[in-house]
Amino acid sequence: MVDVDKIEFTPPALAHPIAKGLVRACRQVFGKTLKAVVLTGSLARNEATYVNREGRAILQSDVEALVVLHEDAALPSRASHDALCHLAEHLMDEQGVNVEVSFSVVHPGYLRALPPHIYSYELRCCGLVLWGEPEVLHLIPPYTAAQLSQEDAWRILSNRLLEQMTAAANPDGQALARYRSIKLCLDLTSSLLVFCGRFEAGYRARLLCMEKFAASPEAAVLPFDFAAYMPLLRQCVASKLDSGSTVQFDADFETRVVAWAWRVWHWELCALTSCSEDSAVEHLLRAFGAQLGHRRLLRGWAYAVRRRGWLASAPHWLHWLSLFAEGLTPRHAIYLALYRWQQLRVQGVADFTPACELLPVSTSAARSSAEVLAGELMHNYKEFAVETRA
Repeated sequence: MVDVDKIEFTPPALAHPIAKGLVRACRQVFGKTLKAVVLTGSLARNEATYVNREGRAILQSDVEALVVLHEDAALPSRASHDALCHLAEHLMDEQGVNVEVSFSVVHPGYLRALPPHIYSYELRCCGLVLWGEPEVLHLIPPYTAAQLSQEDAWRILSNRLLEQMTAAANPDGQALARYRSIKLCLDLTSSLLVFCGRFEAGYRARLLCMEKFAASPEAAVLPFDFAAYMPLLRQCVASKLDSGSTVQFDADFETRVVAWAWRVWHWELCALTSCSEDSAVEHLLRAFGAQLGHRRLLRGWAYAVRRRGWLASAPHWLHWLSLFAEGLTPRHAIYLALYRWQQLRVQGVADFTPACELLPVSTSAARSSAEVLAGELMHNYKEFAVETRA
């Protein structure tokens, strides 16, 4: 088991129960079929955000873990997977740690086949083997920063935009919206660095990379003012990494971050499609669909059908066929709906029908309520985009 006392920025009182809970739950459920338990994400990088409240540690980041089974072992059902998460959360709760746990249960072949994505890169560089074979992460191909997928980086930026905007639309979700704005600023940096071939694992390392890049002549091609952006990025890194931080953000912090993120999102989409920077977003996403080809478009909608089930998805087939004909995957339809919603709100329009029409699944209630539409955007995102790369 990894020596959690050496996790530099995570106190042992927090790290021990998390590591112990993850390993105990996995060994209890999988027994001899278990090959390794790997801690991933911000906690593995010593970058988790948490608060102490009434003697309990409450993590704002999920605890993410990779469970590697032997090649011939059966993968768990969804119900068994959910039960594993609940068991680990319960074991940590008994030790005074409140957190949501996210497990990915895989075979070794999964690691060998990981594509050149940010997740793969950071998992190989920063993953912590809590139990099992210490060399298991060496199965991941040793990608360089220059090999990382720009599409994956743009997709991460899209996801953070959706998460921030849907939280901000909830009158009771302002604390969550602030946290997601910080995450948006941090992953905006991550995405840009991938497009510039300078990505590194960890928020601290990326801050240093961005500071060097901002001072270089290459930064002139990027679509915003680095002099205004860099102070905000430094604040976000300090706030994310120091749980006792008293960083004070300006009142317009969230508005500025979202505006920058949309600008970069559009610029990156132009780069992915080789289109001019004055191209409309609708045109860019359809061009992206044509670039992906019918096979990848079909794969996205096939996932939607499997996810919902043949009978449950049947009422939506005609609508999905029309979105497919427009060159949109479920993911891109959701992103375009988010973009339209943002544009309608900027214009002060209260009828959100143009955004609702793009969602794979929606109700009429969302057409006139920003809060309801935010919920439906998040629901569609979780159902059709979170667990697939399609």
